[in-house]
Amino acid sequence: MSLATFERALDFLERSGINEARLLGGEPTLHPEFARLAELALERGLRVRVFSNGLMPEPALQWLESQAQDLVAVLINAAPGDLRQTSALARLRQRVTLGLNIHTPAFDPAFLLDLVRDHGLSRRIRFGLAHPTADGTNRFLDPRQYQTVGARLGRFLETARVAGVEPSFDCGFVPCMFPPGFLDALGPAAPDIGACCSPVLDILPDGQVVSCYPLAALAREPMPKSENADALRNRFTARFSGYRRLGVFRECAACETRESGRCNGGCLAASIRRLRTFP
Repeated sequence: MSLATFERALDFLERSGINEARLLGGEPTLHPEFARLAELALERGLRVRVFSNGLMPEPALQWLESQAQDLVAVLINAAPGDLRQTSALARLRQRVTLGLNIHTPAFDPAFLLDLVRDHGLSRRIRFGLAHPTADGTNRFLDPRQYQTVGARLGRFLETARVAGVEPSFDCGFVPCMFPPGFLDALGPAAPDIGACCSPVLDILPDGQVVSCYPLAALAREPMPKSENADALRNRFTARFSGYRRLGVFRECAACETRESGRCNGGCLAASIRRLRTFP
């Protein structure tokens, strides 16, 4: 992304009343102007959140170390046994929140607690599901594996609470994937399970805007010059509204939880994939 496009993106955030600039990639710290981009956002009074794989060039790591913790935060998607991430974790410490993107039911999140303890990281862990792109060609978690994942997360919740660590959940999780009692034990984060799926408006390097990465192949618009984020969200929501009735499972059609409005049926891209046949 060029500096000019980034400045336009900051205008869009300010016009939309959004107070945080989220820098994603790929790996955003590899951008040759990474520090300058982040500083432009800070100069506008925006907080900055960097989504990283933890394999940062030294200049980017030094810049992140020098910033106020309440203004610049980093989410590092952790990989078990990847010692290359150790330097960033050890140096950035409490400004780091760990994330784990789940693409297989055979995962063990216990290593995350070790990283939090050993490096003094933020005592929150963000879990995400690897969702399919619209054409289904990426590596993703099949919804048929959701209950296995939910059972593992249920066991992890008990261990995490003992360690004083709170989990949070990104979009696409659904209540039926978890064992009985999980949502009650989860507390304040429980209402987000099943309700979190709406246009997040990712801005691509060329200035095009998509509803979210999984749906990027189906719809995109140029970044508007005068409209705010709500106008774009409304158009994307209307464009995909017909698919919202599907849900990620056939059983969603007769689900009482969904009928009551406590679940929207899971990831929209996963729902759309049910209509298509891929190689």
